[in-house]
Amino acid sequence: MTIASMRPALLTTAVFAIAALALLGARPLWLDEILQLRETRTPSAEQMIANLPRNAGAAPLGYLVQHSMLRVTGYSVRRARLPAAIFGIATVFTVAVLASELGVQNAWVAAALFAFFPMTLRYATESRVYPQALFLSVLATLAYLRLSKQPTAPRTLVYWLALTAAAWTQPYSACVGIAHILWSARFRERRATVYGSIAVAGAIAAFLPWYLWSKGRWAETVAGGALHFSASWKTPLLLFRELTGGGYWCGALVLVLCVIAVARRLPNERARALLVLLILVPLVCIFTADGALDYFVASRQFMWVLPALALLAAVPVQRGSRTAAALTALTAVVCVVEDVRYFRKPQEDWAVAADAIAKQEKQGACFSAAPANLTYLYEFFRPELARAHCEAPSIVLAITPYTTNSQRDAAIALLSAQGYRDTSEIAAGGSRIILFRR
Repeated sequence: MTIASMRPALLTTAVFAIAALALLGARPLWLDEILQLRETRTPSAEQMIANLPRNAGAAPLGYLVQHSMLRVTGYSVRRARLPAAIFGIATVFTVAVLASELGVQNAWVAAALFAFFPMTLRYATESRVYPQALFLSVLATLAYLRLSKQPTAPRTLVYWLALTAAAWTQPYSACVGIAHILWSARFRERRATVYGSIAVAGAIAAFLPWYLWSKGRWAETVAGGALHFSASWKTPLLLFRELTGGGYWCGALVLVLCVIAVARRLPNERARALLVLLILVPLVCIFTADGALDYFVASRQFMWVLPALALLAAVPVQRGSRTAAALTALTAVVCVVEDVRYFRKPQEDWAVAADAIAKQEKQGACFSAAPANLTYLYEFFRPELARAHCEAPSIVLAITPYTTNSQRDAAIALLSAQGYRDTSEIAAGGSRIILFRR
């Protein structure tokens, strides 16, 4: 990438950075953020690592980064989300570098399209590990491109480090390694295939100890949860709608642009083959892994295909096609509209619900939730609620936004059997707060 071509990429990155940093405090913490912060706010890293396997699929590196930053900066919602923003911003620029390496003209267009995806902005403003893993997976692809040009031990080591770091941040992000090997095998690059295979095998071996130590508790968490693997004819439609975060319109526009690129054989055979593999291989591998682990399918698990989607969709513009330019501009508009809708729509607010529960607790009520093991979601904001698990003439029951009907009915039936009757109910932050009295 030349100095001249870097300027629009840097400008694109700067605009995304302004938006991401401005939106860090725009939304209240949601369930998955609380689950992560429950670990990273642990006083010691050792204790955090010991508790981490209770979050199914969790790997240490992303948690350690957030834990270290919070130790330095202190806790606030914005500070907790800052690592995600930093890695999200870095990924936007790295996508431009990757586009340039693949011979895509106007590489900034690919970076801009990637930045416009609502999924990109959403996770760059949430306290989660996904932006860090996404950055490392793109970095691994860059490292492999250089390895494929000149297979050497040092370049293999750099590639292995990037892929291993991705796996230790979010295991699914490392599946891009399979796409890399298939790409080299497709073009009969024996040396690159061998070196790449060694690095991928090394990354798997490096992650294996953590997997073997954690898999038992992961399985317990999955078995005890309400969401298990389920697939039907609707699953592809779900992924099509949610993969970019922009709904059916955004998905359709991106698909049309990608089809144009493939039909016109753009940008070149090698780059096109790599991008297609980086889209298809993670989709197949992750869906298969979810089925094997009995884990529910979620669009965020497939985020690693977004850079390749953006690059492939951006390619038709380089030929000066007015149709492609119009479709790209329309995609950007649809994405911005969906971004605005997402950040303006009501969301669960556990802090508001915790305040409502604490108000009843101060009047002598004991605290319970349905199911009972979810009380920590409220105690995260109001630690004093942890002391309110007791028996008293009045009990305040929290029905979370994720409580199933059977869990709600079981909790209410148990209180009724103990002689309690509901006397009032309010809605607070997406939770139902019910007061029971004897």
